[in-house]
Amino acid sequence: MSTSTRFLGRQSELEVIAAAAEAVHTSVAPRFLLIEGPPGVGKTSLLNEAVSRLPGWSRANVYLDPADREIPGYAATHLLRKPQRYRAPCDAEELAALVQEQADAITEPVVLVIEDMQWVDPLSSDVIFQTLREIEDIPMLSMVTARTTRRPEMHRLIRFTETAGEALRIVLEPFTRSEVRDLLQEHTGLPISSNVAARVHDVTGGFPSYLNHVIDRLTTLDDAITADALQAALRELDRGEGPAEAQRLLISQVFHETTEDVQQMLALLALARYPLSVHEMSTLLGVESVDVQALRDSSLVTEAMTSGRFSVKYKVFERCLVADLNRELRVDLQMRLSRVESGIASARHRAGAVLLDPGVEEPAETVEALVQAARAASRIGDAAQALELSRLAFEVDRSGSTLESLSFAAMRAGTKIDVDATVSWAQSHEVHPVLRRGILARESLIRGDLEATLGFLAGGVDLDEATPKALLCYADTVLQASRTSGLRGSYWHLLNIAARTVQALLELEGRIQADDPDVHTRIATPEQLLAETRGLRVSLQLWQSLEGIEDAQPQYFSHEVQKLLDEVRMVPGTESAQMALLVARGSVLRTAGHPSEAYTDLVTAIENWPGRNRRALAYAQVHMTYLLFEAGLWSEAQLLAESAASEVLDISEDNVAPVAFNAVHLVPAARGHREAHSWSFDLRAHVGRVTDTSLGHAGRGYVDAWAATAAQDHEKVVNSILGMQVELSTWSRAATSTVLLGRSLLHSGRAQALPALITKVRADEHSSVPHRDYVLRHLRGLAALGAGKHAAAHEHLIAAMSVITALPGLKSAHVPGDGGALSIYRGLLALDLGHCVVQGLDTLQDKADEAAESVLWAASMFQGCGAEGLFHQADEIFRTLRKVTAGQAPQERPRLVDLPEGLSSKARFALTALTTREREIALMVGQSLTNKDVAEELVLSVRTVEYHVANALGKLGLDSRHALRRMLQLEDEDDLRTA
Repeated sequence: MSTSTRFLGRQSELEVIAAAAEAVHTSVAPRFLLIEGPPGVGKTSLLNEAVSRLPGWSRANVYLDPADREIPGYAATHLLRKPQRYRAPCDAEELAALVQEQADAITEPVVLVIEDMQWVDPLSSDVIFQTLREIEDIPMLSMVTARTTRRPEMHRLIRFTETAGEALRIVLEPFTRSEVRDLLQEHTGLPISSNVAARVHDVTGGFPSYLNHVIDRLTTLDDAITADALQAALRELDRGEGPAEAQRLLISQVFHETTEDVQQMLALLALARYPLSVHEMSTLLGVESVDVQALRDSSLVTEAMTSGRFSVKYKVFERCLVADLNRELRVDLQMRLSRVESGIASARHRAGAVLLDPGVEEPAETVEALVQAARAASRIGDAAQALELSRLAFEVDRSGSTLESLSFAAMRAGTKIDVDATVSWAQSHEVHPVLRRGILARESLIRGDLEATLGFLAGGVDLDEATPKALLCYADTVLQASRTSGLRGSYWHLLNIAARTVQALLELEGRIQADDPDVHTRIATPEQLLAETRGLRVSLQLWQSLEGIEDAQPQYFSHEVQKLLDEVRMVPGTESAQMALLVARGSVLRTAGHPSEAYTDLVTAIENWPGRNRRALAYAQVHMTYLLFEAGLWSEAQLLAESAASEVLDISEDNVAPVAFNAVHLVPAARGHREAHSWSFDLRAHVGRVTDTSLGHAGRGYVDAWAATAAQDHEKVVNSILGMQVELSTWSRAATSTVLLGRSLLHSGRAQALPALITKVRADEHSSVPHRDYVLRHLRGLAALGAGKHAAAHEHLIAAMSVITALPGLKSAHVPGDGGALSIYRGLLALDLGHCVVQGLDTLQDKADEAAESVLWAASMFQGCGAEGLFHQADEIFRTLRKVTAGQAPQERPRLVDLPEGLSSKARFALTALTTREREIALMVGQSLTNKDVAEELVLSVRTVEYHVANALGKLGLDSRHALRRMLQLEDEDDLRTA
C-alpha cells in the first residue's frame, strides 16, 4: 500500500489561497474559502499544503463526520474554546453571539479549518453562516472543505462565495490527462508519452492518491524502469489494493447515506456498460418511478444535458461501487442488464453473473456467448476487446481451449496474458504441449531467465501437430526471445528453434491459403490468421538474416529484407511486421554508412504506422536521432529521442530503455550542458539502472565520447569509444565513430596507434565504400599530422573533405555539396584541417585562406547546432588562421582594384578587412539580395551565409544590413541623393 505523502499539483489553487492569506495579513480583514470536490480528490491535501506555507499562523480545526448531523450545534460549539463548549447555549442567536464574541477577540493571524462541511447540522450551519457574514477587522482565514452536495445549508455558502468580495470558492476535479502526464514527469523524472499518460489516467481517474501510488512504484530505486513496473502498479489499483481500498470506503460511506432505491439505481449504473435513462432504470428495477432528485443529490452521478441519461461520474467511483455491492444484488442486476443490453455488453454481464454464481446459467452457454462476442470484436479489428472477452471466457471455464484462445487474443493484441493466473494452471491441466511450452517459455523470458526460455522452446514438441492458435502463440514467444537474445548478441542459441518454427509457419500458411477446414478458428477470419502467420514468419526470418549480418554485405541484407517486405505487403493486416522490417533495415543501413537509404526506411516506418508497433517505433526514432545528429539537425534529433524515451513505460521490453534513455542525452552532451538541460523530466536517477547491458554500455559510450569531444577531453574520448566498440551491438558498428577515436589519439599524444586503427577500418567490409573512404582518408591525415608530415596530412584531409562533401544530403533541404548526412564530421574535419595548416605554416601558408573558409563553415554549422564547445574550438582556430593571413605580404592582400567600380574610397578600404568569401557576400547583400538569394547563388547553406554576414558587419563596425547597403552605394548615387 502506498505510504507516500507527497503533494501533487494544484499550483493555481495554492496561489489563490496564498493571495487570500496575504490579503488577511495586510488588510487585517477576514477571508473565506470554500474548497469543494468529490471524495478522494485531495481537498484535505490542498488545505494542509496551503496552511503549511503560512508560517506564524495559528490553526483551529473542526472535523465533521456523518454522525455529527444528528447533534444540533455540534460544529458551531467546536468553534469555541474547550471550557466554553461544555456550557454552550442551544439557542441559535445566543450561540452565534458567543461565537462572534470569540472571533472578535482574535488579534493574531489564524486559520479556521472546517472539514467535511457537508455533514454540518442545520443549527451549526446557521451560526457559521451568520458569523462568516458579520465578522470584520480580524485577521482570520476561514477554509471549509465539502463534497459536492445539493443540501440547502451548503447552497448558502456557495452563494456567499459568488456574491461576497471576501469569499472565494475552489472546485477541485481529478487531474486531466495532460496534468497526469506533467505530474508523472515531474515526480518520476521519466519522459512520459501521451499514450502512457492515457493508460495511467484511465486507471487512476486522475485522483491524487491513485497517482501517488503509481509514482511510488515507478520510483522504487531497487527496480529498473520497465513497462512491467507500471503495469504492476495499475493492476494493484484494479484489484482494489493500495489507495483503492481507502477510496472504496469513502464511496461506500456516500452510498450508504442514500436511500435503498437510490442505492439500487447507483448499483445499476455502476454495472451498466452504457448510460441509462430514467425509464430504463425504472423498467430494470421493476418499479413505476424512481427518485431522480435523490439520485442527483448523491453527488456520484452525472446527467447528460442532451439525452438526460445518467452514468456514474467517474470510473474510479464505478469500480468502488461494484466492489462494495452485495453478491446477490450484483448477480440479479447483471442478469437483468444482460437481457436488456445486447452483443458484447450482454456477454460481459452474463459472465459477471456466472463468475459470482455459477448456478444462474450454464457456464458452457456463457462461454459460447463470450466466444461469439470475442469473434465479433476480433473481426472488426478490436483486439483489446477480444482479449478482455477471452479472459472472461477463461475465468468462467478454465480449459485448454479457453486458455488457447486467451493466449492467441493476447498475442494479437500485442500484450501478454496474466502469467500468474495461467502458468500454474497450464502446468497441471491438459493443455497442448506446444502451447504449454510457449507459455512457460514466455514466463521465463519475463523473469529474465533466457536459459530457461531456451530450454522450454527447445523441448521435444511436434510443431506439426499443434493447432494454429497454439503454434502462433509458440512462434510469438520464439520471436520475443529472438529479439531479446539478438539485441544482446546471443541469438545463435535460437537458430535451430527459429528455423524449425519458420518451417512450421510456412506449412500453416499453405494450409490457410488452401482453405483447409482443419485450420479454421472462430476467433479470427482466414485473412486475419494468414496475416498473423506471415507476419510472425517473416519477422523470425528477419532475425535469422540479422544473425549473419557480420558476414553479409549491407546491400545483400537490404535485398533480403525487400523480398520479405514484398511478401508481407501482399497480405493486409501485416503493417506491424512491415514496420519491423523497415526499422531493422534502416538500422543496418545507418550503421553501415548508407544514411540516405536508412532515412527513407525510418521515415516510412515512423510516418505510416506510428501506432502499429510501438516497440519498432521507439527503435526507429532512436536510429533517426543518430542520423539527424550526424547531419547537424540537433533540435529535430532531440525531439525524436525524447519521443522514443517517453514510450519506454509502454513497451514490454527491457532493451528499449537503455538505447532510448542514452539517445536523449546525446544532443545535450554534445552541446556541453547535459547536467543543466532544462527538461520537464530528469533521467539522471534512472539512467544508471538501465544501462548495465551491452546496449546500455554502447549507447553511453557514444554519448560520453561526444561530450568529451565538445570539451576537448581526449582521454575520455578514447576510453569511451574503446568501451563502446567492444560491445556486441548494432549501436557500436558505425565506422564514423572511429574518427572520434583517431582525433583523440592524435591530440593525446598517441598518434602511433593510428596505423593499427587504419588497418582495422580498411578491413571493415560492413561499411559503405564512400563512408569507409572518408574515414580512411581522415585517419591517414591524422596519422601524417602526428608524424609531422604536414603536406601529406593536408593532402589526405583535403581528399577526405572532397569525399564527405560529395555525400548526398540526408534531407532535400540540404544544400548540394554540403555533405549534409555527415555535417558534424565534416565540421570536425575542418577543425583538423585548420590545425594542420597552423602547425605546418612554413609549407602550408598559402593554404590558410582555404582552411579558414572551411573552419568558418564549421563554426557556422556548430553554432546552428548549439554546440558551444565545438563552436569555440572553431572560432579559436579561425582567429589563428586570420592572424596568419593578416601577416601576408601586401601584394597578397586584397587589392582595391579588385573591387567594383564606383564604390567610395571609404567603402573600398573597409572591404579589405574582410575575407574573400565575406567580401563577396557583403557585396551581394549591398545589392539587396536576401540571405536565401545569396545561398542559392553561391551554393551555400543559409546558415553559412548568416554567419558570414554577421562576421562582416562586426568587422565593419555596422549594426544592420541597411547600414551595409548604405555604405556600399555607388558614389554617383550618393552625389545624386545629396543633391
